[in-house]
Amino acid sequence: MGNAFVLSENKLYNWIDELITNFSVIGPVLKKRNQIVFEKVTKAKNLHLDYCCTMTSPRKFIYPSRQLLFKISRGKGKYETVLPDNTENSIIFAIHPCDMHAISVLDRTFLGDYQDFYYRTLRQNTITVVLNCNKACDKGFCASMGTGPFLQIEKGFDIVLTAKPQNYLIEFGSERGLELITKAGNLQKAQKKDFKEKSQLEHQAIASFSKCIDTTGLPKLLMQNLEHPVYKRTADTRCLGCTNCTMVCPTCYCYNIEDHTTFDLKVTSRERYWDSCQELNFAGVYEGNFRSSREARLRQFVIHKLGTWIEQYGCFGCIGCGRCMSWCPTGIDLTEMAKEIQQDHKVGKAI
Repeated sequence: MGNAFVLSENKLYNWIDELITNFSVIGPVLKKRNQIVFEKVTKAKNLHLDYCCTMTSPRKFIYPSRQLLFKISRGKGKYETVLPDNTENSIIFAIHPCDMHAISVLDRTFLGDYQDFYYRTLRQNTITVVLNCNKACDKGFCASMGTGPFLQIEKGFDIVLTAKPQNYLIEFGSERGLELITKAGNLQKAQKKDFKEKSQLEHQAIASFSKCIDTTGLPKLLMQNLEHPVYKRTADTRCLGCTNCTMVCPTCYCYNIEDHTTFDLKVTSRERYWDSCQELNFAGVYEGNFRSSREARLRQFVIHKLGTWIEQYGCFGCIGCGRCMSWCPTGIDLTEMAKEIQQDHKVGKAI
C-alpha cells in the first residue's frame, strides 16, 4: 500500500485552505446556469468537487489559450528582450483522470525530443491533484479509451484522491505530492479496507457508463476507409466548421503566432494562441490548401483522435471526455461516425 492516507472532508478542506496561503490554487467552481469552471479559488469551501465535465479542461493553466512569448522594447540605441514571469507555484485541484491523462498526452508533445520552454516552465511549477470519478458523465466514454473513470497512468501526476463515503483516500505519484500532504498533520494511514472500498467504487463507476466504443483495430480500420461516406454526409449536413470541437478538446495542441507592435514602434510582443485544424486557412500553404473541403477537415479530426495519434505518441488522442460532442452546435459524435464505419466493415460495406 506504500504511502497512502485517509482524510476526513473537514481536514481535507482545512488542508486546502492552508495551501491557498502559499500557492495559487485552481479548482472546479460552480458558476451561473450550473456551469462548472476551473478558476483560482480563495477559500476551499468554494470548490465544487462533485462535478461532471467542464467546458474547458484544466490544460489551459499549463497550456494557455493565448500566451505571451516575449516582448522586445526599443530604448536609446539598444533593444531589450523581456520574457514573461511564469514562476508562480500553482496547484490544480480535483482534475478528473481523463483530463490528467490528457495532460500526460500533451507532455509527449511538448516535452519530447524538442521541449517547449513555456509549457515546461508552467508544467514544472504546477502540482496536479487528481480526483477519481465515482460515476460516469452523460456523454463520457473514458472507460472505453482506458483513461478513466479512475486514474490509469502511473506517473506524471502528484496526488490522487478517491472520495469514499466517510473520507478521502489519498495516494501519491511524486515526492513533492507526498511532501505536500504531510503538511496536513495528524495523518491516518490507509488500511486494506480503504483500498477494498476504492476497488468497489471503481467497479461501480465503470458499470455506470452508458456510452462506449470498441477501439480494437480501430486505427487501422479508419485508415482503410478514408473515403467512407460518413465524412462527406456529416460535413455537408451538420458540420459548421466552427472549431468548437478542437477548442474544447483537452489534447489539441496546435497553435499560431502573432506579433503586435505599438503605434510608437517602441514595443513588439509575440503571442501564440490555440489554432484549429477545422479552420479553413489552417492547411493553407504556398499555392493551395490541402484540406480545403469541410469533409477533409472533419475526417482529419476523427482520424487523428482515434487513429494516427497512436503512431505519433503511442496512445489515442481522444480521452473520452465527450466535450467535442457536448459543445458541437449540431451534436456531431465522433464515436457514432467510427461505429458506422465499424458496422459497415462487419457487413462488408466498408469502402
